[in-house]
Amino acid sequence: MRRSFLKATFLLYVLSVVAITVFPIQAHPPSYWAGEPFTEMIHWIPGVVDAPSFVLNVIMFVPFGVLLPLIARSTDSYRRIALSGLAASATIELVQFILGVTVGSRRTVDVNDLIANTAGALLGLLILRLAIPSARHRGHLRRENPAPHGGS
Repeated sequence: MRRSFLKATFLLYVLSVVAITVFPIQAHPPSYWAGEPFTEMIHWIPGVVDAPSFVLNVIMFVPFGVLLPLIARSTDSYRRIALSGLAASATIELVQFILGVTVGSRRTVDVNDLIANTAGALLGLLILRLAIPSARHRGHLRRENPAPHGGS
């Protein structure tokens, strides 16, 4: 029951992130962007970001770092959660880029989002480990039917 609840919560979280980062898709004809190259929607320089946007991107990925290790034991390490957070964030940025160049939605693709989202995933794992320091106890949350106390 717990594992099913965690998976459902993670799915709801993922759908919420997609809703925030991808939708609404506002298609524009090519003439709308005439004279402005698509490369203008890509921000490559780290650190050039407004603080509220950066902080919100960190916060958005904290649940990722809390929930994913409770579902998948293999992600219960800082290295793995950083790589998973980076991959998830890169996927979002890639979708935004593809939508920008195909339908003209022009959401910005920003290296700072990758940094902030990865930091948020790491912060989430840190919070999880502060709340449940024992890997064994975190493992009990992953199981559908945990062994009774005293058993393995």
